[in-house]
Amino acid sequence: MAVCSRQGLITELLDRTELIKAGTNTFLRLTEEQLTCPPAPGQWSIVQIFAHLHLANNIYIRNILPRITLAPDTPSDQHRSGWLGDWAYEKIVPRPDGSVLKMKTVKSVSPGKQLEEGKVVIEGFQRQCDALDDILRHAYTKDLRRIRIPFHFVPFFHFSLGDTLRFVIAHNERHLLQAQRAALTVS
Repeated sequence: MAVCSRQGLITELLDRTELIKAGTNTFLRLTEEQLTCPPAPGQWSIVQIFAHLHLANNIYIRNILPRITLAPDTPSDQHRSGWLGDWAYEKIVPRPDGSVLKMKTVKSVSPGKQLEEGKVVIEGFQRQCDALDDILRHAYTKDLRRIRIPFHFVPFFHFSLGDTLRFVIAHNERHLLQAQRAALTVS
C-alpha cells in the first residue's frame, strides 16, 4: 500500500488516458472488414474488444459520477491504495513486456455477436475516455480513499475511487494492446 500524492496519481492517469485515446485513432482508418475480422478462431475482433470496453466503462462511469459529484472537497493531497485495489490492479495491468495475465470475461461485459458499425463503437469508446478525463479532473479535489465504488464483477467488494480509477485505466490499456495485436493480423 504505497502512499502517493493525489495530484500526482491523477496527473499520471490523465496522461495514460490521453495515450489510450490517441492509440485508438489508428483503428478509425481500418475498414469495417478489418475491424470485424477476428485474428483467430475464438478470439475477439477489434470491434468486439472496444464493445467490451464500452460495456465495462459504462458501468464504472455510471457508478463513479454520482459519488464524485456528491463528495465534498478535501485539502489533503495524500492517497494510499488499499491492498485489494493493489492486488486487482496488478492482475489487470499489462506487464512491462506487454504481456497480460489471462482472465475470463464476465458475461455482463462480454460483447455479443451482433455489433454496431466498428467506427461507431470506437468513437463511443473515445467519448468514454473524455468522460474519464472529466472525472479525473473533478477528482483533483476529492478524497480518493473515502469515496467507495462497487466492484461490478464482485458486487460486495468496494474499492476506493483511486483504486477504481487505476483499475479502469489499466483495463483500457490491457485491451488497447489486445486490439493492436489483432490489428497486426488483419492489416
